[in-house]
Amino acid sequence: MNSIVKKRLSPLRKGVYVNAALLFLLIAVFLVGCNVGQYRMSVGEVISTLFGGGTDLGRVILFEEQLPRICLAVMVGLGMGMSGVVMQDLLHNDLASPGTLGVSAGSGLFVTLYVALIQGNGSSAVLMPILALFGGLLSAGLIFLFGTRRKQRLQPTRLIMTGVAMSSAYGAVSTFLMLIIDESRLEFLQRWQSGELWGTEWEYIVVFAVWLLLFGVMTYRQGRVLNVINVGYDVARGLGVNVGRQFLYLSVCAVALASASVAFGGNFFFLGLIGPHIARRLVGTDARVLMPASGIIAGIIVMLADMLVQGLEFLANIPAGIVVSVLSVPYFLYLLMRS
Repeated sequence: MNSIVKKRLSPLRKGVYVNAALLFLLIAVFLVGCNVGQYRMSVGEVISTLFGGGTDLGRVILFEEQLPRICLAVMVGLGMGMSGVVMQDLLHNDLASPGTLGVSAGSGLFVTLYVALIQGNGSSAVLMPILALFGGLLSAGLIFLFGTRRKQRLQPTRLIMTGVAMSSAYGAVSTFLMLIIDESRLEFLQRWQSGELWGTEWEYIVVFAVWLLLFGVMTYRQGRVLNVINVGYDVARGLGVNVGRQFLYLSVCAVALASASVAFGGNFFFLGLIGPHIARRLVGTDARVLMPASGIIAGIIVMLADMLVQGLEFLANIPAGIVVSVLSVPYFLYLLMRS
């Protein structure tokens, strides 16, 4: 009996160790990232400044330039990575993600409407994620409305194809709005839609952190339920899980995580797809270790992309989202060939 328990616990324990290693890697990338770009600090200076030492200039550089940008990159990755895990497990499809399902595009459309028609620079830290959440939920609702049929089993491939079609429609509306607005709003929207990490002021960071903590905890607490649903809908029902209610609950949480990431970090189309796949190879399929691993990996990817943009002269002023997309396309094609 004890050997059986140990065998069952070993994958989870392995996942915990891998997550700890990924967390250390995240910290290492953070320390290296502070030594990249126009304002550079050595690892020793960063550590000293974090613990109250350092110079006045060092504190300004770290707390006003480097740290907010890195925090935003990590949180965008956490939100998109966890959201991608939930969507893939709920739909039993490796190609499901906020990007492929059109959730990111729906969130982006409402942010575009807000910037184009109301606030030119998207400066409302509270209203932006709420509008993005509303747009994401509306998009998800329309996708399920058009992508499912009554008295038929859920077809994930059909949902994804519907999401791709809806994304095209949202993109067309967004492009139309961008053609009729002034240059200052146009420049902001162009960079934001390309994955510009724009919300680097502490006001945005705090709101995003609270939002991410709230919906992240709500999602993580359902890790065991998500594991059961991932085995199969019929199995989950047989074990007493209210699949319909849990599906709706987890879908809202996943949309909320992705929507805030889109609102503050811009459009990272492939991030919610790539993070879960890499994490699954490292920690397995248990959602309790898969969700944090996916979020950390996605955060590292965004940080590395931003480091390339900040550190390489020929990539200067290019949004990090473009770098992530270019690096992710080959892996996405690989997944398509396998599916």
